[in-house]
Amino acid sequence: MKTIEWKDWEIFCRVVEGGGFTQGAELAEVPKSSASAAVARLESQLGIRLFERTTRRVRVTERGQRLYERVAPLFAELHDISAEAASVSAEVSGLLRISTPYEVGSQHLSESLTRVLRAHPGLRVQVDVSWDQPDLIRHGYDLAFVMTNTGLHDTSFASKRVVLIDRGFFAAPALIRARGLPRTPQDLQGWPSLGHPEDKYWEFLRDGVEIARVDVEPRLCTHNAELRMKSAIDGLGVVRLSPRLVQDEVGEGQLVRVLPAYTSSPLKVYVLMPARKLMPASVRVFLDVLEQTLGVPETRRPPARKRETAAP
Repeated sequence: MKTIEWKDWEIFCRVVEGGGFTQGAELAEVPKSSASAAVARLESQLGIRLFERTTRRVRVTERGQRLYERVAPLFAELHDISAEAASVSAEVSGLLRISTPYEVGSQHLSESLTRVLRAHPGLRVQVDVSWDQPDLIRHGYDLAFVMTNTGLHDTSFASKRVVLIDRGFFAAPALIRARGLPRTPQDLQGWPSLGHPEDKYWEFLRDGVEIARVDVEPRLCTHNAELRMKSAIDGLGVVRLSPRLVQDEVGEGQLVRVLPAYTSSPLKVYVLMPARKLMPASVRVFLDVLEQTLGVPETRRPPARKRETAAP
């Protein structure tokens, strides 16, 4: 009996998930030529074609898809078992991969990361900046921080709410001189604004109660809060930002808080993680430190799913 090359099977799963050999090789952390060779060996061993290949695309065959649906959960279970075995060790090591928006990383994670890295010299941390919620499984992230105006809609991940980010309204002194000091939210109607791509209106709250809404059509739309802040300093528009982010600029007189009696709806920051049965040691220690530094609430786990008779 021929030896079963389980690595070939795992590479096959990654190629399916990546939608092709280039991305699949990246996910499997092997050269593209190795991924192609692994799939070719597997096809030869099984005597079936797993992928349809053209000059433009690679598509999994029907039989390949059925095999993937049976095999992929087994590898996920093996990774969980490996994580459990590693978590019982007193030494926390390996690579912890984190995705986070720039503002969350710069303002809220630095202290936690410093404490974890000092406590565990064998641990390495990779922090990628992203404003979008990544596919944690496909891209191999252990944790992903996301910001939202509302709540989480995807319940397939375990999650913790990390922090609420208060927001106020700011403008350059020159813009205020040109437009006049606003005294009510309605006075901002028609002002040039700088916003998030999803901004259609801004809410104005007093003592946590919404008092008014003002429609906005931002001149500049970007996820990058620092870019919005610098554009506001240049007088290009009024901006909604965290007071903590702009405290130095306000102190130096580059920005002025307008309508200081009002706040806006806070941004909610969540940390997401794959809904594993077992939590890797590196994730556990980081979340423990995060809870100490930020006061993270309890984990919300996805609702239990009924066991299905067929593979998903």
